[in-house]
Amino acid sequence: MKDRIRSIIRDRRQNLPEEVQKECAGILCEYLEDYICGELKLDLGSVKVVSYMPARGEISSLPFCRKVLSAGGSVYMPKVAGDNLEFYKVDDLDKGFVKGAFGISEPDTSYPQVDPGDADVIIVPAIAYNDEGIRLGQGGGFYDRLYESLGGDSPDRKSVIIGVCYDFQIVSSIPVEANDMAVDVLMEVSSEI
Repeated sequence: MKDRIRSIIRDRRQNLPEEVQKECAGILCEYLEDYICGELKLDLGSVKVVSYMPARGEISSLPFCRKVLSAGGSVYMPKVAGDNLEFYKVDDLDKGFVKGAFGISEPDTSYPQVDPGDADVIIVPAIAYNDEGIRLGQGGGFYDRLYESLGGDSPDRKSVIIGVCYDFQIVSSIPVEANDMAVDVLMEVSSEI
């Protein structure tokens, strides 16, 4: 069942026209800024954001990350290290990246390594989310392990986890396992532009 959902959504995501992907990324940037500045009362000039490099049609949070960097805030990007993710504080999203695991751009080691637990906000992509915000990822468990390392659903976890996706990535039911990650906030952007 999970593999079937992954296949259907990957195909749909990869076939979105580039102009739709760009428009959706711009809308997502507005949603993220409104939530982080309005609801969380954080300033873009001091916020610490974990994000990701979009791959294979994933909705992009890069316009928001660029806005954070230009305001003076911090952006942490992941690099696969064995079975886990390491994070690096980047100051430029257009240089200092190399093709890493799974062909995804990752920060090179010239950037300083950071603790993702220090971030105010963690933005995560997915293949799909169910109505409760439980995430179906690519299948490697990287974000599930990150979630556990941050304290899971503990009230002591500092970071707010925001799941981002296109509208068609919300599915009524996905097979859920005990270690599957649930996001705190889910932001969906309509692909019908």
